[in-house]
Amino acid sequence: MGTDFCNKKLPKPPESQILAEMDPFFLLVCISPAILSLIFHGFYVHSRIGVKDVPNERSLHTEVTKKSGGMIFLPLFLVFLLGIAYLGENGRFGFEAHTANLRYLLPYLLSGVLAFGCIGFLDDLYSLSPKIRLFLEAGFLGFWTFFLSPNLSLFEIQIPYLWVAVVLLTFLGVFMINLVNFMDGLDLYLIGTVFYSSLFWWTIYSGQFAFGGTLFFVTVCLFQAAAGFVYYNFPKAKLFMGDSGSLGLGFLLISLPVLGTKPETTNFELASFFYLFPIFWIDGIITILIRSYEKKHIFQAHREHLYQYLTETKLGKKWTCFWMTLANLPAGICYFYFIDLPGKSTFLSKNQLLILLILGYTVVYIVLRIVVTARRKNLA
Repeated sequence: MGTDFCNKKLPKPPESQILAEMDPFFLLVCISPAILSLIFHGFYVHSRIGVKDVPNERSLHTEVTKKSGGMIFLPLFLVFLLGIAYLGENGRFGFEAHTANLRYLLPYLLSGVLAFGCIGFLDDLYSLSPKIRLFLEAGFLGFWTFFLSPNLSLFEIQIPYLWVAVVLLTFLGVFMINLVNFMDGLDLYLIGTVFYSSLFWWTIYSGQFAFGGTLFFVTVCLFQAAAGFVYYNFPKAKLFMGDSGSLGLGFLLISLPVLGTKPETTNFELASFFYLFPIFWIDGIITILIRSYEKKHIFQAHREHLYQYLTETKLGKKWTCFWMTLANLPAGICYFYFIDLPGKSTFLSKNQLLILLILGYTVVYIVLRIVVTARRKNLA
């Protein structure tokens, strides 16, 4: 059981060699996709075509705003990725050592991004039933996991059977993708969280995310494609991601760490998904538990997340987005300091650190939620 991704013994040139071999126009190559993204997003925002989000009592915005921005930056991401995979082997830009690995990744990334992007776009247009949407998501992710056949572990215990791995990754994947969708309600919040958390992917998940690694270039392509969306999603937003973007982005967040695992030497640790977005996990799960306890529909849109409460305080949207995204960094810093720092002796195992972080984030979150909720009631 396992994939061929990291079995290919491709030489990984050192960072200095990569920089030395880059074409003088490499900077232009990096900037041009971001400019192209800005142009495409600008055309969508200022044209008469597109899907519109009409505000209601549950919305944080007050004006009709374009949505489904994911149908712009996700296709751009795939085009940029195809460009590196098939045009980067000419030796001019330092990508040639990664083209074989990128071509291996492409079927998994292309199929997943297109599938979840289309499901999300249909939901943007027709508001699909939650049951139908979950069925489509679970069905696709189950087949995707089966064909990938990854080696997985849970709390450092190897999962011996493929069907168990498929069930676990499908369940966690669908939950995480919809958790990302739930959190996509504040301008720049989701993209900001992905950016901050990606700073530590190289140490938590795979060295492939480090500078010069295969998944480093994949991540750069993603942020290049999203550059135009970031500009128009900056508060006060003129464009929303929509389900087409949040579902596709959620798929990328779970698939990239798994695809970066070396199956011949290591298992992918499912519990490490917590480090992707600690705040999302805590806020999403606690909010679901509260709504379930109050016998409210957990799939119905609402304004009961902590970040939604914080926007009603003096912080407003901009500072709420800043502090809520920044709050993801302590988890990555702690992992680097206690687990991955070279020559660092530590008394904590990965499982112990994970449990302490979950408890710490939960306690801080509950205290903050109680304080903010009390102030909202007093103002009311």
